[in-house]
Amino acid sequence: MLKSFFKMSGFKLSLLITFVILGMFLYSTVDPTGNFLNLLDKKWVDFIMKGRGVQPHTTEVVIATIDTKSVDRYGRWPWPRARIAQLVQALNDYYEVNTIGLDIVFSEAEEGSGVKVTDDYASYFRKLGFSGSRAQEFITYLNRNKSQLDGDTQLGQMLKKKPNSVLGYFLFTSKEQVAHQAEEDLRASASRIAGSEISLLQGTIAKGIIPIGEAVESNIEKIYKGGTLSGFFNMQPDTEDGTVRRVHLLYEYKDNIYPSLDLQLLRHYFAADGISVVADENSGIVEIALGGNKSIYPNFDGSILLNYKGPQETFPHYSIYDIIEHNIPKEKLEGRIVLVGATEVGIFDLRTTPVGVAYPGVEVHATLLDNIITDSYFKLSFANDFFTALLILVIGLVLGVALPNLKSIYGSLLTLALLVGYVFAHRWMVMNWLSWTSAVFVVLVMIVVWGAVTLYRFLVTDKDKRFISGAFKQYLSPDVINQLMENPDFLKLGGERRVMTAFFSDVQGFSTISEKLEPEELVALLNVYLTEMSNIVMDYGGTVDKYEGDAIIAFVGAPVAYEDHALRACLMSLDMQKRLAVLRQQWLDEGKPKILNRIGLNTGPMVVGNMGSEKRFDYTMMGNSVNLAARLEGANKNYGTFTCMSEYTYEQAKDAVEVRELDLIRVIGINTPVRIYELVARKGELTEEQKKGFAYFAKGLQLYREQQWDEAEKYFNAVLKFIPDDPPATRYLKRCSDMKAKPPAPDWDGVFVATEK
Repeated sequence: MLKSFFKMSGFKLSLLITFVILGMFLYSTVDPTGNFLNLLDKKWVDFIMKGRGVQPHTTEVVIATIDTKSVDRYGRWPWPRARIAQLVQALNDYYEVNTIGLDIVFSEAEEGSGVKVTDDYASYFRKLGFSGSRAQEFITYLNRNKSQLDGDTQLGQMLKKKPNSVLGYFLFTSKEQVAHQAEEDLRASASRIAGSEISLLQGTIAKGIIPIGEAVESNIEKIYKGGTLSGFFNMQPDTEDGTVRRVHLLYEYKDNIYPSLDLQLLRHYFAADGISVVADENSGIVEIALGGNKSIYPNFDGSILLNYKGPQETFPHYSIYDIIEHNIPKEKLEGRIVLVGATEVGIFDLRTTPVGVAYPGVEVHATLLDNIITDSYFKLSFANDFFTALLILVIGLVLGVALPNLKSIYGSLLTLALLVGYVFAHRWMVMNWLSWTSAVFVVLVMIVVWGAVTLYRFLVTDKDKRFISGAFKQYLSPDVINQLMENPDFLKLGGERRVMTAFFSDVQGFSTISEKLEPEELVALLNVYLTEMSNIVMDYGGTVDKYEGDAIIAFVGAPVAYEDHALRACLMSLDMQKRLAVLRQQWLDEGKPKILNRIGLNTGPMVVGNMGSEKRFDYTMMGNSVNLAARLEGANKNYGTFTCMSEYTYEQAKDAVEVRELDLIRVIGINTPVRIYELVARKGELTEEQKKGFAYFAKGLQLYREQQWDEAEKYFNAVLKFIPDDPPATRYLKRCSDMKAKPPAPDWDGVFVATEK
């Protein structure tokens, strides 16, 4: 039993593969580095997003671009900070925008030549020794002019005057990136983001759940003091291929949690008092709330999986030059969120995204803002992973059960239907539910299970079927072979005991026939005869055991068992005689000899199976019941009949065939007398003459057994009136004459003893 348990099968193989792939998937959900299969999953969703074109999106987000036109008008980047101040003023005073987001960090002071000249004048004036109120008035005048020439101061003042701008800064994620900077500078930079951290955290965030910043590159003091809000604009592309598919909303820095530029923009846009985070030590980030106005449900690590709404410039791009010059219709920007960033070739932040390989970083922020405003970001959760695992398991089990029991073509069609159906369903989920299960792992289990089971069937399971087909295709009908291949257990190698019907046939006077024909003619005629007769055997589900010259040995009831094997053998024999009658006439017309055959049938227990050596064997039958069928074929000679069967066959087929009892006979090698019958026709096919003749024959046979020879002769003679030259009646007339001449012994039991096979 244990050996049987561990024996491989198509189902067990599919089960093993399913659990291996399931394990690979479960590991991939906790592996922070991802793997090739995860990447394929992402690439498939990328393909869907890129192929669907521009999708409905918010009109609340636009982009003010440092583009080619602006650079041509205002000179190369970086521009004087006063130019950015002009932009902020135009966006507020003329366009009346809602919120401005600066995807730029002003981390170094502007190098303005006018400020330097003013400082030189003041220094030289003091060096000359001028003093008094007039001297002080001149110094004040210089300082006033200096502030007007200081772009950093102008920008800071403008930001303070128009408090709807959000400044951006950058967080370094490794100490090596800032190893060259002085500790004092790092502390000063860090101090300039103080106050922007998340003030309300409900729950605990386990270390490492969200990204950790090691240092910050923030805006200089003059500008930082002017801004009302600030947030980081870091983007972490996927490590596998460098594609930006998600943006983190939270970073940890010096034991505080800081919001992204996008979160701060939305905080201002929704007029939220603050940003609160709900976290769980095991589940990670659960919710980010912008006051009571907007709730965001990110991934466990605080990231949003971006739903890109189209290619570059899906969100409107407006040149900063045109904005400052008021060339843009006011309604295009009024009340909107305006992101300021670079798109000019050579200076802008290029990103690889699912919808393009040269995608502006500022437009990634626009996509994120759109997704949150419209609640159209992708939502992946534990439920997705659970459903994927369930799909892998269910599909693996379904294919594991179905494929070993289906024909290869149907198994392949089933697998293909599942694969195509799932691909379309997955695409629908991505586009309509903004959620999806794994495409690759589910498809992988389909393909690998199908491939493995198909290969296993070819090498192992179908090897037995090919053996069966090769061993029996010349002896069995295709239908029977198909049943055997689908149910190899029908065929017990080594032999088994069964009740079947054995069939023996032989061409009458074959030796004489062979003398009249050339060898080539004889072979051709014999091949036609054997082919025609064998086809009829196969039509009835019989098995051709062997050919011995002109003799056909067959049986019905193995390897596929039939309850009506006796009837099948009888009908098969009748059809063979009918077909031979047609062939016989054709051959006679061609000048060939007359061909007649004799058939013997017997039903009983016999052993059937593969008999022989390990290298050479035959599927054959053995036993006394087989021997009796062979003797009955020869017994036809004693009665001039052509189809003779035993009482055992008759008992199982008597309701469907017409027969006449011939005799009680004891054949060579079998001591028990057997009642034998001539098989004449299917039920209801006797002629009136045959019915009357057979009735007289039955009465004559009864009188013969009662040793009333003269009376018996009268009835046998009466048979000849209805069936002229009837061979059995003629033979019994001869017996009656012999019995009268030489009466049998007193203990005669009416049994005829055959003296030849």
